[in-house]
Amino acid sequence: MNLKLVKGIAFVLLWYTCIIWAVFFIYCPLIFLLFVNRRWYRKCTDIILSCWELYPASLLEILMGCRVCISGDDINPEDGAILIMNHRNRLDWFFLWAALLHASKPPAHRCKFVLKSDVRIIPGIGWGLQMAGYLFIHRNWEKDRILLKRSLDYFKAIKTKYQILIFPEGTNISENTKAKSHSFADKNGLQRYEHVLHPRTTGFTFLAEYMKSNSQLDAVYDITVGYPKTLPSSETDLLLGNIPEEVHFHIKRFPAKELPSEEAPIKKWCEERWEAKEDALTKFYKPQTDRKFSQDYKCDRPWNAMYFALVAWTVFTMYTIYLTFTSSIALYWILFSTASFIIVSYFSIGIQQFEIDLYNKFDKEDEITQNMNTSIPATNGRNKKAN
Repeated sequence: MNLKLVKGIAFVLLWYTCIIWAVFFIYCPLIFLLFVNRRWYRKCTDIILSCWELYPASLLEILMGCRVCISGDDINPEDGAILIMNHRNRLDWFFLWAALLHASKPPAHRCKFVLKSDVRIIPGIGWGLQMAGYLFIHRNWEKDRILLKRSLDYFKAIKTKYQILIFPEGTNISENTKAKSHSFADKNGLQRYEHVLHPRTTGFTFLAEYMKSNSQLDAVYDITVGYPKTLPSSETDLLLGNIPEEVHFHIKRFPAKELPSEEAPIKKWCEERWEAKEDALTKFYKPQTDRKFSQDYKCDRPWNAMYFALVAWTVFTMYTIYLTFTSSIALYWILFSTASFIIVSYFSIGIQQFEIDLYNKFDKEDEITQNMNTSIPATNGRNKKAN
């Protein structure tokens, strides 16, 4: 067995087992907090996710030797923002976790991905992303529009700004999807793209319009990803150890005030960004070039934090696995949690929507009652004075 395969197997096992046991032993106990205080629950799950996201980045860069290189603008973690990115392969999201760590100053972020609904039923990672409050869509715009609006309204209600990542292409590049993109271009008299797909602008346009009108949008970050050497295609490549030597991200920040306010101009703006991506990637992949978006790039790594995360999360995973097979209480807890997640995932639209339902049922009613109570004394005072 070659070294690359051994490292790939170790990488996947460490990463995926950490996800599953972190969900069982850290996230699942927080379910009880969900019934007590939704704001605390959201804050706690966000903090845990931010701490955990160091782990896959550490595995990727320390164990597998991948360099994540950033050029362009930094990401302000305090921004309420939309992140748009080209979707080169099925693993872009994985490398983006590390990129957000490097691109955010300070190295922290509150990013929620817009994902296909099927992801939420994947054992471990899908369950964790439900609790993390990610946004799942069903490829039914009438339904998706309502779900996205509910999530955005909830984020505003709990007074927390998030960065919402959406892939406007809708899927990654493959021979099949590229052929469909070419067909769309030919039918509409557009340029054929070789390095990106023509974007589907409906979701992005809605997010931009609604977040801007809802005072949730400070900026749009346009992210372009490129792979100079090894180009993975699917999750199998992780297992086989086919990890890129480098992944380059170029980031451009657009303040919200520069974004058009109406649907048609926003759609046009997104299409123009994709045209610019095609040009940038054509230059990036040009034969016999250095394959960088800019000569001014950085591959800085927060080594101390990464090594700490690598050791701490690995020890946590080993200990909780040991606990599972030596404690009947731990085993029964895992069985109960698994059964609960399966039921919730298959027979509802996810814990993240149940969280919003609880807020709308209890917290909103409390706020309305408090507002009514504070307005009563003033009214009575006016009535007495009138009498």
